[in-house]
Amino acid sequence: MQNSYRRIFVLGSGFSKSFLPSMPTLKDLNALIPEGIPAEFPHFREYCERFLKLCNGGREYLGIEQLATSILSAQIFPSERERLYHASLRFELLRFIANSIRRDEALEPEAAAVLARFIRACVNCSSEGCCDTLLLSFNYDTLIERAVAADAELSKTVFVDYGVRIDPADRSACRERGERTVDLLKLHGSLNWYPVKGANDELDLRNICQVEPTDRSFPIYCEDTPVYIPMAHAKESFLRGCLFNLLWAKADYYLKNAEEIHFLGYGFPKTDINNLEFLLRHRDRIANVVVFESEDHPDLQRLRRLLGKNVISRDAKDYLSRVF
Repeated sequence: MQNSYRRIFVLGSGFSKSFLPSMPTLKDLNALIPEGIPAEFPHFREYCERFLKLCNGGREYLGIEQLATSILSAQIFPSERERLYHASLRFELLRFIANSIRRDEALEPEAAAVLARFIRACVNCSSEGCCDTLLLSFNYDTLIERAVAADAELSKTVFVDYGVRIDPADRSACRERGERTVDLLKLHGSLNWYPVKGANDELDLRNICQVEPTDRSFPIYCEDTPVYIPMAHAKESFLRGCLFNLLWAKADYYLKNAEEIHFLGYGFPKTDINNLEFLLRHRDRIANVVVFESEDHPDLQRLRRLLGKNVISRDAKDYLSRVF
């Protein structure tokens, strides 16, 4: 592990949505439940409709966080049929979230240009003996990776370094590492990471592979569920093995040693106590927090009480277009 990064950009869902408006945030996912759940997920949709009836139509109990926590935390089943039904329900929940967040459309030219400038400003060069910038993401979309691949210059000269070694699923997928890298720690996983065929349940590095739509192996992985931690409070089962433990240990080390920390599109959700404790320990080095909320929005007022005057209400893309 290298000694430190001078600055860290922490990316939240608002960052991705600012560049690709169709990218759903937690609020957008909640709006899909239950009517917007596709027919390919019948068990999950039926579960949500039944839950809505139990709550006398109270949609405030039907958020994706609450549903995911309930489904993923269940351990005891009265019969084998219930256990198998629950396994299908869990599979459909994870596929629904992944399919909702996966976006293949190209960015608008202006957005692509701003994102490319930001990425260039974050490129590190190992031959220079030090690395300046780390991207620390809570997102599992592949916005950064696709932006690098779509840019003619970046795709030829820059390699996305995940901070851990995740090999391609087949050797025909040529992703040679160069000296120039975008260092990207994805703390909740990524939609292009998959469990290796035949691997056990533990998410160890040897059991994870990288699969892109252009790879020869993509057809045999595209129906599988990517490796990511869903927006739920029941996360223990995803922390078995070394993958996420190593990613979070690295993130903790880098945050402790950074000179300045910037948050883009991350709103410090009050429901995630673990993340709040993890991040607020570094409050003295938080340079700014960029979130897109109206001046009178309760979340913006809460953040300013929490973090002071360095909370900026602005769209992340607009902010970066002025800075880079």
